Amino acid sequence: MEFSLTPFTEIAPGIHRAVAEPASVNIGLVVGDTGALVVDTGSSPAQGRAIREAVAHVTDRPIVGAVATHHHYDHLFGLGAFADVVTYGHTSLQASVEANADLDAELARLGVRRDELAFPTRTFNLAATADVGGRHIEIVHFGTAHTPGDAAVLVPDANVIFTGDLFEESGPPSAGPDSDLKGWPRALDGILGTLRAESLLVPGHGEPFDRDFAFTQRGELAGTWAQADYLVQRGVKEEDAYEAGEWNFPEETIRAWLPMIYAALAAEGKRPRTRLPLA
Repeated sequence: MEFSLTPFTEIAPGIHRAVAEPASVNIGLVVGDTGALVVDTGSSPAQGRAIREAVAHVTDRPIVGAVATHHHYDHLFGLGAFADVVTYGHTSLQASVEANADLDAELARLGVRRDELAFPTRTFNLAATADVGGRHIEIVHFGTAHTPGDAAVLVPDANVIFTGDLFEESGPPSAGPDSDLKGWPRALDGILGTLRAESLLVPGHGEPFDRDFAFTQRGELAGTWAQADYLVQRGVKEEDAYEAGEWNFPEETIRAWLPMIYAALAAEGKRPRTRLPLA
């Protein structure tokens, strides 16, 4: 697989963004007085090394840390290129990677060996902080959402937040078997509570956006779960749910999510039941 990286561009004072291909994942760079922090590391150690080389074209400050916002390959698998600095991530990341039944196939597709995988050296359950000199950085887990271990990187003095895949701008949010579609809006509430009118959010994929976009996507996610819950209470079966509902995301997305949502509702004891007609 071929990997590439766009040059870093400044999106706020001392805050930069590049895009790593082929996954089109946003790579963040936060520069302080004495060091720099990288946010997400690409899909392989080779791409991680390319990120380090690109940082050197932006600043002469040394890289002092790197963050993996969650365990998916395009954010984590480049972490091996940062073995000489502190690396940050949620405590669940290694277990989530190792639980992936398709890991070997994924590694083969990427051309990465198992012994090249690296995991964060500084893990946290709720939050960690990083110092790049004169600039405070907060790395926060707001709850299960896109994955069990999502982290957002907040740079308060610049009003910038790197959200990982908690938000998506290039398309609908990406949800899979490791997602918590019910908890996701609550996790986003943690981010929304930190926003100011001028805040800039950088998603895992797509262009940076403002607080209005963030509030809208949070509402769309919450509305999707609420609509499915409502349909189950009405006795609508999974196979009929798409046609019976009103949805905020494209048909392909909703049809992929409905089995996950119905299974999660069933785990709560909520199953569609046939209602007998009144005599």
